[in-house]
Amino acid sequence: MNIAHRLLLVFMIINLLVVGVCFSPVLAQTENEGIGFSNVRLWIYPEYDDPRLLVMLEGQLVGVEPPVEVRFLVPSAAEMYSAGSMDAQGQYTGGPPHREPSSIPGWDEISYDVTTDTFRVEYYDPIIRGQPDKMISYDFRWLYPISDIQVFVQEPRGASNFGVFPGGESFIDSAGFNTYPYTYSDPDDESPIHFEVTYTKSDPNPSLAIVDNKSGNTLLIVGIVVVVVVLFGIGIFWFRKSKPKTRAERRRHAAQNAPGTRSKGKGRTRKFCAQCGERLESPSPFCPHCGAKM
Repeated sequence: MNIAHRLLLVFMIINLLVVGVCFSPVLAQTENEGIGFSNVRLWIYPEYDDPRLLVMLEGQLVGVEPPVEVRFLVPSAAEMYSAGSMDAQGQYTGGPPHREPSSIPGWDEISYDVTTDTFRVEYYDPIIRGQPDKMISYDFRWLYPISDIQVFVQEPRGASNFGVFPGGESFIDSAGFNTYPYTYSDPDDESPIHFEVTYTKSDPNPSLAIVDNKSGNTLLIVGIVVVVVVLFGIGIFWFRKSKPKTRAERRRHAAQNAPGTRSKGKGRTRKFCAQCGERLESPSPFCPHCGAKM
């Protein structure tokens, strides 16, 4: 083997080693290329239990079998609250995710292993600007194809002049919050889902620390009705207890309680008939009204 052949062989070996090293991470990434998300739900809650914006993301894996590593994009200023998997009992488990800056300015990439087909990510974003007139400009970005996603934008308690773009019809959720729902099918992977939220709120407390006025008024009305019913029942009870039931009892009751009634004996005269309770104008052995013997 001449020198040229030897040099060519060495070059080919080096080339194979370089190709193997370069494609190893690509192949590792290709193993996760089948990952997709479905039944995704995104909750955007300004000032819910914290003065910041609470963002919650939940969905199901498709295309792969867990356990598998998944990755998400979160704002660089966001504080992670949780990232994990949901078990059959509805409990979320998982440790803190790995976090590093992404190639997109202002965004970090988090990654962790999901052990079931349901994932959950929650974080707080200090994105709310202004006081008392507040504004939120929020983007949702993702790294895997999403077949469908529902977004819920919640109006905080104590807020007024609430507006959200894109607009839509709102509904009252089970907790009494005014909420705006949105549905997207096969959203474009190149463009984020964007929302603009504006409202006025001078109360620094988050929603869960503010009493719902509607609920408070309802409880007050119910309490007043209960008190009135109880007092009415007590009044009926005492009225029936103190009222004579028979005609004779009513007569005796009237006679005994009428003013000026005098008992018989020691020169005293009876002013009212003990039988019918009518007043006696003059002494008589019989009552002129009912004929009872005096």
